[in-house]
Amino acid sequence: MITIPQGHAPRYSDFDLVGVSDETLREGGERALFGADDRRKLRLVESIVNAGIRDIDVGSGLTEPNFVRLLLDAKLLFGRIHPDTQFSFNLTLKTWEQLYERLRALPREYLAEIYVSVGMIEIDQQNHLFERVVDKLSDVGVHKFRASILNAFSEGVDEERYQFITEQIDRCRQLGITLVRVNDSVGLLMPHATEVLTANLVHDNPDMTFYLHAHDDRGLGTANALISIFNGFQMVEGGVGGFGNRAGLPVLEALSKIFAESNITVTGRHLDTDRLSEAARLAEDTFLVVPDPYRPVSGMLVENENAGIVNVPDYLGVSRRVDYFLNQIGLFPVYVRQMLTEAGVPEAYARNEEFISQVCQQLSDHMERLYWAKRERFDGLTREIQDFYNGIVRLEDVELTALNIMREAARSAAPGEMLVAAGS
Repeated sequence: MITIPQGHAPRYSDFDLVGVSDETLREGGERALFGADDRRKLRLVESIVNAGIRDIDVGSGLTEPNFVRLLLDAKLLFGRIHPDTQFSFNLTLKTWEQLYERLRALPREYLAEIYVSVGMIEIDQQNHLFERVVDKLSDVGVHKFRASILNAFSEGVDEERYQFITEQIDRCRQLGITLVRVNDSVGLLMPHATEVLTANLVHDNPDMTFYLHAHDDRGLGTANALISIFNGFQMVEGGVGGFGNRAGLPVLEALSKIFAESNITVTGRHLDTDRLSEAARLAEDTFLVVPDPYRPVSGMLVENENAGIVNVPDYLGVSRRVDYFLNQIGLFPVYVRQMLTEAGVPEAYARNEEFISQVCQQLSDHMERLYWAKRERFDGLTREIQDFYNGIVRLEDVELTALNIMREAARSAAPGEMLVAAGS
């Protein structure tokens, strides 16, 4: 296994990043079970940009070049998007040909505005496919590229894996590509391995700008993103609300809050955590995702605390935004008395045990009725949510659609005529 370079010193506060790459649109769109309409996606982009993020990865599908045009119209023609905003379009060497045709249909001045991020660059390496695709895109007007190196860090980061990554970086360097995303593609990277990997990459490649694509399959995405910049990566990546494939990506509003506490800036500025939280809730609406009320930082109920128990943050004197509530677990007479005293109830009542007991009993009765009313409604909502997520297009639907077309063609064919496969 590789080790930390000699003399390496991590940084934990008071530094500046060259950028934050937002993946909400691309990976949120890829994960969206039923898709999303472009107008809502445009509003989501505007919301993310207004929170201070200027690097947006907008998509990878066949319809997304049309969305790129919509975004650039909004930026260049209507001034709806901050002029410093940079958009990136993703393609892989497995799907590049059709995407290339869609991209080349865009005006050359629009192609000059965007980054094209090329992934799976190791495909057909012996025939220099990566290099040839970059050349073709350059010929139609793309001038800015970044590369994405896929990894399945199931065995951590050994010499063989590090050599593979270094080899791909060298190919990028030869093409003049200096912005490289290192992917933890299936979310298996452990924080200690992230530290070793990032420290060595920065040490060995001082001419490159790196960022980590940290999936959250093991709940470590945000932690790995932090470890990567603590150890020298110059950019960080994530999604508002943690939007991304499978379990998601680093939660940008959580990173923003940590940055503010540690004086970590992005091109000299702090991100706006409140606006990122608003964008996270808008992303749920955009991609038809049931809201997560207890998501870190941006969940709608994440600032709620039970007023009737000893809250450790309160006990420690930690200053934070709090919305107090009360339930059966917190219904201690001593806390009810304290609440009433602080509310200005006359001391004669607040000190009266019988009065406090009556208040507690009536609250308890109300809570009991409220629970069963909410229980019935929750059961109904659960059934509705389960029903809502039925009807996902599955692989068998692809087969069934093809079969139906084949049957229709057979019914339409003249007697004795055979259905000939396309391209034969």
